[in-house]
Amino acid sequence: MIVENIKVFVEIVKKEGSHLKSKFGNWVDRVTIQEIRVEWREVVENFFLVILSIFLYASVLFTQFAFVPIMIVTIKRGWKEAALYCVLSSIALLYAMNNAQYWFPFDSSVLMFSPIHFAFDFLGSNLGLKGARFLDYFFINGVLGLCLGSSVRDNYKLRYVIFFGICTYVGMAFLVLSLASLSGGFDSLVSSYSQFVQRKTNSYLALYLAHMNSLRETMGIDYGSSVQKIKIAADVFTRSVLFEAAPKGGYLLKQIVILFLGLLFVKLYFKGRLQKSALHFNIRRFRIADDWVWGLISAWGLVYVNLYVKNSLLGLVSWNSAVGISFFFFLKGVKLLKIVADRLKIPQFIQYAVLLFLLFYFFILFVTIITGIGVADIWLKITDTVTRKREER
Repeated sequence: MIVENIKVFVEIVKKEGSHLKSKFGNWVDRVTIQEIRVEWREVVENFFLVILSIFLYASVLFTQFAFVPIMIVTIKRGWKEAALYCVLSSIALLYAMNNAQYWFPFDSSVLMFSPIHFAFDFLGSNLGLKGARFLDYFFINGVLGLCLGSSVRDNYKLRYVIFFGICTYVGMAFLVLSLASLSGGFDSLVSSYSQFVQRKTNSYLALYLAHMNSLRETMGIDYGSSVQKIKIAADVFTRSVLFEAAPKGGYLLKQIVILFLGLLFVKLYFKGRLQKSALHFNIRRFRIADDWVWGLISAWGLVYVNLYVKNSLLGLVSWNSAVGISFFFFLKGVKLLKIVADRLKIPQFIQYAVLLFLLFYFFILFVTIITGIGVADIWLKITDTVTRKREER
């Protein structure tokens, strides 16, 4: 009797043990090692992308493209993980710029020719924060990269990605400039910025002239004439470019072009592995509704009105609106040229070479003519006529 009871007990233990084992095994299967495995290859790749972003920022020449590596990390890993990388890289950059500037051979103070970067410095000076001007790496380049990367990751079309990018950039710029103005006054901000630009320009001008003076005997340079021309060029740069052309649409147009180039670099990085609509842009398929012409007319009408009103805020809004909308009609004009060039079987290399040449040497005239063609196409229907004839053939 006792032996039989022992056998029954053993059988029960075996059944319960196998049941627990199966349950435990199923639980282990659900929490697989793959779900918690660290992908070290991607971690290392993202680390080098962040390092690249820091060096792009510190290079001064390519600072505007510092958002591209952050954008790539966001596309690959999502905005939360990319934000963590961005925060860590911002801390590293602040430490390096404040304590080990010899790591970066370029004069980073040149970045303050940008009013947004200067606003960070102005804000930091008023609040007593050391190295605050380098925070624009996170709040401008980092946030911009996160926004663009998330838009591409969610497979938005190119026009929406550009629109979100512009809104993010303008929004952050407006926020920073507003905070700087509140901390020390808008007039004080403008005055400090003007003084910095003038002081920095004079400093570089003096260095350049000193170098030219040392070479004038060996190189046979007409020193007096060259000095006069250089001073005029410096004055045109500071007054006409920084304080006139740049605020009146120059910064906005530059940022739109940089966003286009940034998306092109992202596309090249992934080498066609991502089938995202924002990374597949064909100028021949570019569309803009004809009704936008009324926005164009209204914007340039406000520019004309402001010639008499001379209100700084109205001038800022009207010029930037006019330049922004005009850019998209410029793309429409380029689309027409592309269709005609393809119909004439002109090689793409020659097309791009001619386009770059005209943009570089005849920028204002070329852009005005092509934008006018884009606007005229609304009524003349040149694109539809050329396309229809090609289909008939």
